[in-house]
Amino acid sequence: MAIEYRKILFATDLSDLSLQAWPHAVALAERFEAELLVVTVIEEPYAFADAGDYSLLLRTLRELRPAIEQRVAELAKKAPAAVRARGAVLEASRVAYALQEHAVKERCDLIVVATHGRGGLQHLLLGSVTEKLLRLSPIPVLAVRPQPSR
Repeated sequence: MAIEYRKILFATDLSDLSLQAWPHAVALAERFEAELLVVTVIEEPYAFADAGDYSLLLRTLRELRPAIEQRVAELAKKAPAAVRARGAVLEASRVAYALQEHAVKERCDLIVVATHGRGGLQHLLLGSVTEKLLRLSPIPVLAVRPQPSR
């Protein structure tokens, strides 16, 4: 059985750590002549604020959306000419679910995402989008562990 990737979703929060998975996504897209979707999720802050602060936080995030969209578009443009790449910015309260649903909707064959390497209490409190994707997704997930800066 030959594996074919026609559409690959690269999930990123635009952090330096998450962008370390970018070369893997690009290499796979080049190798399989696949379309590459660059996707980030603006996480709705409902869990982090009381009712009064929620609307302020949400308005601030939405004001930042054009800048986030621009960064995602710039990243997609950095793909080699042979790779068809486009970006998307989603808003959701549950990042992993939003990424998984978008990948299914777009009929992606693979999700590429970096792990952040959180451990201990930080992992317990924040959870892991990658871990949730690995558990939820009916689509294969390539989890890339970022390398420390040298």
